[in-house]
Amino acid sequence: MKAKINQDNFRHGVFRLELFDGEYAEGKKPFKTMGFENAYVDTGGALLLDLLIGGAGTVFNNANAHIGVGDSSSAVAAGQTDLLASSNKTRKAMDSTFPSRTGQVMTFKSTFGTDDANYAWNEMAIFNASSAGTMLCRSLVSSPFTKTSGISVVATYTLTVP
Repeated sequence: MKAKINQDNFRHGVFRLELFDGEYAEGKKPFKTMGFENAYVDTGGALLLDLLIGGAGTVFNNANAHIGVGDSSSAVAAGQTDLLASSNKTRKAMDSTFPSRTGQVMTFKSTFGTDDANYAWNEMAIFNASSAGTMLCRSLVSSPFTKTSGISVVATYTLTVP
């Protein structure tokens, strides 16, 4: 008898948001933490496969990778290529040493300071460029919130390969 494979396990990573009063500092405790899943988009999945076989494409390394946020609450669809917000969208570069891989887990991490992305956060994504480039995945924030200048956010995306 063949084992049934749950294809959803291969289409999701996990976003985690840690919210801090004021600027984030190492050792500071968040006042709120949220987590939610995402879905790969077609162009991101195709690029991953191209890179896996040594095909052409821009890698998701520290120099290129960004976490993006925006205020659109439009549903996630496989054909999307960017955040859907018309103006309130921001991409932040990776923190030092990210993305990183430990065992079967790839981790992306960006810190949004008190001056960054002060608007409603409804969507998030991973990109391989500061503008344009390829979007790997997109998610709706499960508990949307409005970021203000009194808050900093550490955004982390983890992808586990079974």
